[in-house]
Amino acid sequence: MSNDITSVKQPEESTSVALTKGMEMMIAGFIPNTRYFDSRFDLLQVQVDLMQKGQSEVKSQIIRLEDQVERRFERSDEILKGFKCDVDKRSEQVDGRFSSLKTDMDKRFEKSDQNLNDFRTVVDKRFQQVDDKLDKILERIDRRIDEGLRENRVQSMRMFTFAMTFSAISMIGLVGKMMKLF
Repeated sequence: MSNDITSVKQPEESTSVALTKGMEMMIAGFIPNTRYFDSRFDLLQVQVDLMQKGQSEVKSQIIRLEDQVERRFERSDEILKGFKCDVDKRSEQVDGRFSSLKTDMDKRFEKSDQNLNDFRTVVDKRFQQVDDKLDKILERIDRRIDEGLRENRVQSMRMFTFAMTFSAISMIGLVGKMMKLF
């Protein structure tokens, strides 16, 4: 039996060794080795390097864009200065034209004022003539009315006298009739 035990123990040892090697293989399959981590870290390092290189390229592009923008602003400033000078010259020309136009307009207004004053004096003279004529017409009318009133007064006096005479005659006739009756 002792042989049987040793012979039986050996296969157990080989199976336990085989089991441990199988377990190691299985564990090694699940847990990555250092080469895997090294390759992953290398890949990450490459990606980080590419990102840093991209960042430096972006920074250089930004610097170039800033330079371009600065140059464009400088050119714009020069163009604006030239434009401002041109506008100032044109404004001076326009101011000169307006001042000459203003003096011309002032002269024309003075002429218009003088013409208006002349017209006003002519109109005033005409109104004075009309007033004089109206006064003469009113005087004539007043004279005619006065003459008419005088004539009417004379006529009224004649009529009154005639009426009084007639009434006196009538009274005499009435008194005569009354006497005849009495």
